[in-house]
Amino acid sequence: MPQRSGCASRGARTGASGIITPWELERRAGPRQVALLRMGLLHFGGVKEPCVVKNLSAGGLSARVYGSVRPDAPVEVELRPGERLAGKVVWSRGLEVGIGFAAPVDLHALVASRWVEESGRRPRMPRLDIECRARLRIGARVFGGTLVNISHGGAKVRTDRPVGKWGDAVLTLPDLPHVHAALRWAEGTFVGLEFNHPLPFEALAGWVRDRRAASSAPACAHLRFVRENDHG
Repeated sequence: MPQRSGCASRGARTGASGIITPWELERRAGPRQVALLRMGLLHFGGVKEPCVVKNLSAGGLSARVYGSVRPDAPVEVELRPGERLAGKVVWSRGLEVGIGFAAPVDLHALVASRWVEESGRRPRMPRLDIECRARLRIGARVFGGTLVNISHGGAKVRTDRPVGKWGDAVLTLPDLPHVHAALRWAEGTFVGLEFNHPLPFEALAGWVRDRRAASSAPACAHLRFVRENDHG
């Protein structure tokens, strides 16, 4: 009995520029990761913004973005450190965008890569460098401080004095629920935290967007990829 396969999508339409159209993205019968929810970086117009990848195929992806990007804009999506996928915005609905890749990607290799899973270690995730006031409680001791950077799985904080004895920690940041964490390293007045429960990708990206909007210096937050156990 004939079986449906990715070959059924070979007749799908592409735009005059060769970029895969939104109709083709929706019609592709090849493997697609549904509800992937993976944070990445979207590069466009000389800036980079956090994005949450929701669906991924060999020909493109859909994502939620937290910056203004126009349809037909050329973009690059960074899913792994230093590796960018060139493409173009083919549709936009509110915060949701569809991006068609300039050339098909090896979906199996991408999904099987360290971007999705790395045996025995956390995958690399975007760390957001953003400064704001913070409070850290370790046991009965309370420290004032400043958030240095944050990811969905941890944070780096500069405290007002060395923490001394380690213990379970609770991090308090503006407009976020209290975050319970384990203290993983300490150097002087800098500490590294690993959250007991990772922050939702979309909540974290939205929080950064709101912090930028509330700041008089919108460029105060910068994104980079680090490992969760890096001291950076």
